[in-house]
Amino acid sequence: MGKIAVLPPAVQGQIAAGEVIDRPASVVKELVENALDAGAHHVDVRLAAGGLELIAVRDDGEGMAAEDALVAFARHATSKLARAEDLPTVATLGFRGEALPSIAAVARVRVVTRRATEAGGVAVEADAGGARSAGAAGAPPGTSVEVRGLFAATPARRKFLRSPATEVGHAVDVLTRLAVASPTAGFRLEHDGREVLAFPPVAGARQRLVQVLGRERAEGLVPVEAAAGGYALTGFLAPPRETLATARLVWTYVAVGGAGSARWVRDRLLLRAVLDGYAALVMRGRYPIAVLFLTIPPGEVDVNVHPAKLEVRLRTPAAVHQLVVPVLRARLAAALAPPPAALAREAALPYGAPRGEGDPHAGPAAQAPLWTPAPRGFAALRFIGQIFEGYLLCEGEGRVVLIDQHAAHERVAFERLRTECRAGGVARDRLLVPETIALAAAESAALAEHAAALAAAGLEGEPFGEGTFLLRTVPRLLAGLVRAVAGELVEEGASAAAERATDAALATIACHGVVRVGQRLGAAEAQALLASMDGVEVSAHCPHGRPVAAELPRGQLEALFRR
Repeated sequence: MGKIAVLPPAVQGQIAAGEVIDRPASVVKELVENALDAGAHHVDVRLAAGGLELIAVRDDGEGMAAEDALVAFARHATSKLARAEDLPTVATLGFRGEALPSIAAVARVRVVTRRATEAGGVAVEADAGGARSAGAAGAPPGTSVEVRGLFAATPARRKFLRSPATEVGHAVDVLTRLAVASPTAGFRLEHDGREVLAFPPVAGARQRLVQVLGRERAEGLVPVEAAAGGYALTGFLAPPRETLATARLVWTYVAVGGAGSARWVRDRLLLRAVLDGYAALVMRGRYPIAVLFLTIPPGEVDVNVHPAKLEVRLRTPAAVHQLVVPVLRARLAAALAPPPAALAREAALPYGAPRGEGDPHAGPAAQAPLWTPAPRGFAALRFIGQIFEGYLLCEGEGRVVLIDQHAAHERVAFERLRTECRAGGVARDRLLVPETIALAAAESAALAEHAAALAAAGLEGEPFGEGTFLLRTVPRLLAGLVRAVAGELVEEGASAAAERATDAALATIACHGVVRVGQRLGAAEAQALLASMDGVEVSAHCPHGRPVAAELPRGQLEALFRR
């Protein structure tokens, strides 16, 4: 008897379900995505015991006909596409036809659905043994799905789950990310009879982010918008001072074409692009807060590369990287520096006059300075003295300002070095004897494909036989960069490793070539440093992301003394 045998259908179903359903939040995700694809305006989710006893999702979408409700439990059944040629243009959230059968393979499921044009609804019940009609059922238009006893028949799967509170937390995260992409729909989550989340419908993404992040944080976000080569980017960026220890609030969404639903994805390229956009503004090991929506032309993205639809594959990732990074950098730079007109208006006000009050130009113009504690115009500050041999105490515009002399000087030096470097191109050294570097064939080919971009970064060379790259020049500031660049090109199709490494080298040079904490500065030296700060593009942070200045308004100072 042979060793190879076909697994029983029930086991096949459980294995397939493991690729799609790994915890209660996965069920919530699949069912809510189906609800949104059905045009739901309101989605209500109820959980019991963290979702292990019950997951119920109710929507007011278009509902299903009786025959469709039964066929929906067949594996690979879908209404979203009919041919393989349709895959590049799929614009819906769910399309794989695996959600309902995968859920039924590990739980008991009951679906009640009704179309608005029909007098009554129908019910379908399903489990690992298959789906069957449960007859007519009274119901409002839409669909209700109840999932009971999740993983009850697979106890080994259950033991990998966390506490009910943790599982509910995952469900909250999933529903929140879906809600951000669908602001005009309402969402509600209840656990064990207690409301956990409620997002009423709103007009747009900004209002949704107020619900999700809180009014103060959401209103401090700066919008970003750009388009190039058929790609479109919209979203919101938080100030660099608001960072987290993880990338959990870097949310990236992808939509196919202009009419498709935006799908939250974990994409290394998009994350890398966001981090590159925030480069030299965020401290190493910290992550910004950003919500970005990327619209991609049909045929430029493969949405069928992950069972749970959490990842996509871009056909030309370099185009995406080249769109996102400069836009983020420019928008952040603009937001971190007050408009010249605002500076001129403030300079014209009498000393001690309230700033922004009664000014018809205040409002949009006033948002940018709120991003940073850096003063509006360093040169206008009056230098009082140096404290703790590292901090400049200044007065101006009705406030006290403390400036980290090292961070300030470091930013000035870094910006000047980077400007000079970019204006003259990256200085390179031609190797007397070209160096051969052993690389994988894919890495060598990737370097050859992006030869022009590499040459601009100071790396020149060409493939030299199988698995070998011949390096002829290296950037003067850098060494040992070829492997890092090659690896990024293979994995992501784009690389900013050379630019990141250049900036890191420039930041190091700037750090070691400027005044440090513990160094005494005279009044003339301090005033010269303040004046030079007004000439750089970004003056709020040092190149390593640390703040340059902190301020104490006069009213707050007087309050300390009960005045």
